[in-house]
Amino acid sequence: MLAGRDGQGSRREQGVPHRRERRALGDRLTSRRPLRRPRIRRGGGQRRVRGDVAHRRNGTRPDQCGGAIEGGPGRRADHGGQTCPDRLFRRAPQARSGEPPGHEPAPLQGARHPRRVRRDQPAIPDHHGVPGSPAGGVGPGGDPPVPARGHRRSIRDDQDRLRFEDGDRPVSSPAGGPYVIGCDVGSQGTNAALYGADGTLVASAYEGYDLAFPHPGWAEQDPSAWSKALMSTIGQLVAGLDERSEAIKGLSFGSQLDGMVVTDASGRPLRPAMIWMDRRAEAQAAQLATRMSPADFYGNVGANLDSSHAVFKALWVRDEEPEIFAEAAFVMPPGSFVLRETTGVLAVDYSNASSLALLDPRTRAWSEPVLDVTGLGPEMLPELAAGTQAVGTITANFAEATGLSPDTVVAVGCGDEMAATLGAGVFSPGEVCDVVGTAEPVCAASSEPREDPTMLVECHPHADPDAWLLENPGFVSGGNLRWWRDQFAPLERRAEAEGNGDAYDLLTREAADLPPGSEGLLFLPCMQGAMAPEWNGAARAVFYGLTLAHSRAHMTRALLEGSAYALRDILDAMRNAGLDVRRLTMVGGGAKGALWRQIKADVTGLPVRIPTSVETTATGAAILAAVGSGVHPTVASAVDAFVAFEPEEHRPDPERQEAYEEAYRRYRDLYFALKPVFAAG
Repeated sequence: MLAGRDGQGSRREQGVPHRRERRALGDRLTSRRPLRRPRIRRGGGQRRVRGDVAHRRNGTRPDQCGGAIEGGPGRRADHGGQTCPDRLFRRAPQARSGEPPGHEPAPLQGARHPRRVRRDQPAIPDHHGVPGSPAGGVGPGGDPPVPARGHRRSIRDDQDRLRFEDGDRPVSSPAGGPYVIGCDVGSQGTNAALYGADGTLVASAYEGYDLAFPHPGWAEQDPSAWSKALMSTIGQLVAGLDERSEAIKGLSFGSQLDGMVVTDASGRPLRPAMIWMDRRAEAQAAQLATRMSPADFYGNVGANLDSSHAVFKALWVRDEEPEIFAEAAFVMPPGSFVLRETTGVLAVDYSNASSLALLDPRTRAWSEPVLDVTGLGPEMLPELAAGTQAVGTITANFAEATGLSPDTVVAVGCGDEMAATLGAGVFSPGEVCDVVGTAEPVCAASSEPREDPTMLVECHPHADPDAWLLENPGFVSGGNLRWWRDQFAPLERRAEAEGNGDAYDLLTREAADLPPGSEGLLFLPCMQGAMAPEWNGAARAVFYGLTLAHSRAHMTRALLEGSAYALRDILDAMRNAGLDVRRLTMVGGGAKGALWRQIKADVTGLPVRIPTSVETTATGAAILAAVGSGVHPTVASAVDAFVAFEPEEHRPDPERQEAYEEAYRRYRDLYFALKPVFAAG
C-alpha cells in the first residue's frame, strides 16, 4: 500500500493561502434565450434487490456469502449531510471593475481551424470513450461576462458547525419531495436527473454539445457549453415538476475527468478546455520524466506519468502559449469550472484533483514534490473538499435561469468514473465496478490507499470520503463492438432501423452457441492502444488464429472475450496491490448484454450483477447531492435508497472457466509476442 507521510492512510487536510477577491460566475447573466422544453424522460418504478448496503450503517458489511469483509467500523456520519445556514465559502461582490453591464468576454483563443463535431447521445461515463457519430445540438443561452472574485474562507473555518448527526433529517417519499438533482457533465453532453429522496428517478433531460479536433491528437471544448447545457436541462426538470422548486433541496455533478480549464483572475476561460482525449502534451510528460522517474511520480500521486493527465496539459499551455499562461490565474478540471459557474465557489473534490495528477491520495493534499517539479503553485489550484461537502447555494442568476430555488444546496461533486461507481453501489472494499461504454474503466473500492507494483492500476480517492479506488482508466471495449457492428453487420443494422430487433442483440445471439475460446480465435482489444496487460499506446488490435472454419459469429465472440481477458489483467493487478476482489458490478450500455456478462463471469471467476439502471453517473452525483444537502445523513444511507440490483446474477461456470484459463494464457502470449512488432510501428 502507499506509505502515508502522516501515518498510514492519513488524511491531513490542507488550507489554501489567502487569495484575491473572487466573484460568483453566475451572478451576471445579461441575456438569456428561453429554455427549450424537449421531451423529458419520466422515471418508472424499479425492482429493488437490496444486497448488503443496509448492514453498513451499523459497522458490519457482509459480503455476498455472509462473511465479514474488509473495512472495519461503520462509516462516519460527519463526512456528509452539511447544510448551509452559513456558507463554507463566501461569494464575491456583484460586478467586475471597469466592465459595463452586458459586457461579453473576448472569444476563446487557441482553437486553430477547429473541426467541429456535435454530440447528442449520452455515454456514462464518456471521458474515456472515442467520438461517435455527429448529431445533436448545443444548449441555449449566451456566454455571459464573468465578474471578479470574492474572498473565501478556508473549508475548515465552518465545517464542524455545519455537521448533523444520523436521523436529524428524515427521508421522505418522492411525492411532494424532497428531491435532488444529479448531473452527468460529460464530453458529449450533459444528462440531468431528478430523484426523490427514496431514490426513485422522477425525470431526466439530456443536451449535447460540440467537440473540436483542431489538429491530430488535440481535443477541445468550450467550457461555456457545459454551463448552458446545465441551465437548459435543469430548467426542463424544474418546469416539468408539479411541486414548487423549493422541494428540490440539493444539486451535484459527476464531471468528465482529465480535462484542463485555464482561466484569468475573474474565472473567464482564456482558451478552450483541453479534454480527456487530448494527447498533445507528450513532450511535457517526457520532459518531466527526466526530472522525476515514473515510479517516483506514481509513488507521489498514485497516477502514471502519462500525458492524458491534466497537469501536463497545463504545462503545454505554459510552454506553447506563454501569452495565455502569463494571464492565467487558475487551472482547474471541468468539475471545478461547473461548480464555480453554479455557486461562485472555486473548489475541487479529491477525485477530480487526483485526475490532475497533483494530489497525494494518502493525505488528500496537493503533492509538494510534484508541484515543485512542475513549477505550478498551489495558489493556481482550487481549494480541496470532499465530494459530499456542501459549499453553499446556487447564485441568484443560476436560480433565475433554471427556476431552482436560490436556497438549493450544491455539493462539490466528483469525477464521472467515481460517480458511476458510487451510483452502482460500489464503495465497500472488494467490490469492483466495470463501466462498459465506448471504453471500459474498471474501478475497485478500497478502505485505504494502495499501490500496484506494476502500475497497471492507479490509486485515486473515491467519491465516498471514506474510500479510495484502484482504477484502470479504460481500454476501448464497447467501441470495438460498435465498430464491428457498423462495418460488418449491415443486415442487423437495417433490421434495427425497421424495428425488428437490436443490432447488438442480433449479433451476439449468433455467438452465444459457440464454445468458450471461439475455437482458437483470439482478439486483442487494442483499437486505440492498450491499457491492459500494460499501458502501451503503440499496441494495435489483432484477430489471431483465423481459419476457413471460422465465421462472423466466431469473430464476434472473440471480440467479447478479448475485452474480458483485458478485464482479468486489471483484476489481477488489483489483487497484486493487496485487494481481495470479490464481485463485479457492470454498468454502462455494454452491461445490457447477457452473453457479455456471462463471459466476464467465466473469464474472471467472479459473480457479475447489474443495477436496475445501468446508466449510473447521474445517480452517483445525486447521492452526493442528497448527502450534501442533508436529505440523507451518510453515503451508505443514500446508496441504500438510490441503488437497486436486478435479481439475476451471473456466476462462473466451472467447465467454461477451465476452458478460458487456456485461452487467457494464449491471449497474453500473443500480446507479448507482438510487442516488438507494435514498437516497430
